Amino acid sequence: MKIQPFTGSDADYAALVELNRQVEPDRHFTIAGLRAAEAERATHHRTARFLGQTDGQTVATGLYWLETDEPGQTHHFSLAVHPAYQQSSVPRQMQDYLLARMEAEQPVAITSNPKEDERYRIRLLDEDGFALKMRFPRSFLDVTGVDCAAYEPLLARLRGQGIRFVTLSDVIAEDPEWQHNVWRMFTAIDRDIPSPEAYTETPFAEYAEYYSGDDYRPDSWAIAIDDSRAGVERYVGMCVVNLMSTRPDSLFAGITGVIPSHRRRKIATALKTRSVAYAQQNGFRKIYTDNEEHNPMYNLNQQLGFQPLPAWLYYKRG
Repeated sequence: MKIQPFTGSDADYAALVELNRQVEPDRHFTIAGLRAAEAERATHHRTARFLGQTDGQTVATGLYWLETDEPGQTHHFSLAVHPAYQQSSVPRQMQDYLLARMEAEQPVAITSNPKEDERYRIRLLDEDGFALKMRFPRSFLDVTGVDCAAYEPLLARLRGQGIRFVTLSDVIAEDPEWQHNVWRMFTAIDRDIPSPEAYTETPFAEYAEYYSGDDYRPDSWAIAIDDSRAGVERYVGMCVVNLMSTRPDSLFAGITGVIPSHRRRKIATALKTRSVAYAQQNGFRKIYTDNEEHNPMYNLNQQLGFQPLPAWLYYKRG
């Protein structure tokens, strides 16, 4: 196999699209979509992608990235191999190549996130001394079969307690400080979400970039407001769902959570049902998500009818 840098040319993107379609045939890949994803990644990371070719056909791709150019960074990598070559020497060649490139930069650690059905990748990581640190089950919900009316008594009870459910569009219309206030709520929720690495607060400037992403729709965000409070303290919960470029009929549920003072009141359940209702009303068929397996949100998703998919696995060496 010949391994060469990904140039970003139309030909390279066309090859990457075709490879991705072979690896994940249930998703819809386009050159424009991949260009946007690569550009988004490059705004926050230094990245290096490579293509592996055999007999003129692109059969593998490898990618590694890190936060900055400073020494002692943790490096992260992924690779994808054409199904016909997953049991050949191709995966080993690509992983060896990526590891050699990263190790030359003397990283403090290296991580990778295969799916649990990618047995060829897990075998290589085990052979190279990586350890499984955390598991993130993936799942999806077919919203066409959900009866949102069944949750109306819950919503009515919470409204009676002064909890109001709105969209981010509503928040924007009524709060001049909405960007900072939503970020503060996000931070209060995010610090309690299980993670394989030590928690670091997302700076406001970085979080605010989320509001300009191609997948961002403020009317799809469900926000819980406690009208007995004032200012930023009013914002007590959020459920964020965004567009999926590779699944046009679906949404992806990112963070769902409630600030500590308002937990154990089923506010998160109510927020989830608002997102399901949004999907139904706007012609989406499915909602995808993933959660760390000990996160209470994982159990909530199961109760709502989310169906399991192969989990993401977090492997680390160093």
